Amino acid sequence: MSLAHRWVVLGVCTLAFMQTHIHRVGFAPLIPIFIAELGITYTAAGTIMTAYFWTYTAVQVPIGVMTDRLGARRVMLAFMAVLLLGIGVFALSGSYAQGLVGRCLVGLGAAAVWLPGLRLMNEWFPPRERGRVTGIFSSGGGIGGTAALLGIPLLTDRFGWRWGYALTLLPALVALVAIFLVIRPGPLGATAGHPRRAPDGSVVGPAGRSGALGALVTVLRMPALWTFNLAVLLSYGAYLSLVTWLPAFLVRSEGLSRSTAGLVTALMTSGTIISWPAAGLISDRLGRRKAVWLFSQGMSVPVCLAFALVVPGSGVGGAITVAVLTGLVLGGMVTPFVMVTELFPSELVGTASGVVNTFTFVGALVVPVLLGMVLDASGSFPAAFLACAAVQALGFLAACFTRETGLAGRAEVRKAP
Repeated sequence: MSLAHRWVVLGVCTLAFMQTHIHRVGFAPLIPIFIAELGITYTAAGTIMTAYFWTYTAVQVPIGVMTDRLGARRVMLAFMAVLLLGIGVFALSGSYAQGLVGRCLVGLGAAAVWLPGLRLMNEWFPPRERGRVTGIFSSGGGIGGTAALLGIPLLTDRFGWRWGYALTLLPALVALVAIFLVIRPGPLGATAGHPRRAPDGSVVGPAGRSGALGALVTVLRMPALWTFNLAVLLSYGAYLSLVTWLPAFLVRSEGLSRSTAGLVTALMTSGTIISWPAAGLISDRLGRRKAVWLFSQGMSVPVCLAFALVVPGSGVGGAITVAVLTGLVLGGMVTPFVMVTELFPSELVGTASGVVNTFTFVGALVVPVLLGMVLDASGSFPAAFLACAAVQALGFLAACFTRETGLAGRAEVRKAP
């Protein structure tokens, strides 16, 4: 298969990643409806939102290991089918418990796109292109999230929330068919029959530490991985909290309609469609990943402060301005995932990325619920956004201690006496 096929593979991975973000944030515009219909608290609504991440998080390491051993295509096909099932179950749910079950199934089905996709980026693209292609791949998340925040409120207004949500089955089905037809192993992956080597040079797999457990132990023993784990837990948890509670804030406190609130929040996610690929490209050109990441992580603090202190009472114009700027400055969020793939040989990319992604979504599990508790206790969205800023500041501090993996940074390390 020709190298030109890599761009088709990238396109299908991006399409599949769109589906994960449609359902990752697709419940946020429905929160006011669920609170009104079920009489639940903000904490309970945040729990339904994060139920997606319970199953998503629980299977990240197994999915990473399965991807390294079974290949990306098989894993993506199996879990995309589960996503289709989960969409149907959630659309039919009529109670709080049923909503939780539906979100759990959706999260399980969506769990196997990002890690297999990262593996495919490493199999099909050389190191000098991986920043930009990972950025393009991740932009599918921005497209999907934007589509959900814009489309689901409109579909809900026209058809009711059940049918509006059920229509998201169609693009997920298209993605499943495209994966079946297009995805194949790339020419830059590990060569069958050759020993697999860990970062310390030891052999992993049949010739060394055997099987999935050996690969996982090798990954977990690398100290540099743990600063990434902490940093992404804090930063992504805070970002998902912002996306989760912003629509409800704009409806409840600022008096916007559900559609307008979805539009404002979508402007934030739509900015990442540009900023994520741009950040990846810049990191490729600089040969440095960490500087790009630290810029975006540093900017996440004033962004949260702006939602807490500037947007309240500023009207829709102020909310739009801050949302647009947020999406444009947070592009560096994609770079730590590129950095992790560069810490390990290709045979361990899925496993290592699975570990980091687990911590990413532990943050997504915990932080939105904690901020929901802040909301219930204080009755103040600005208080929750101030807490979000504090979490992002801790994420920035953790990111400062991560290892540079870009080509220029590694070259400087090799030259050092």
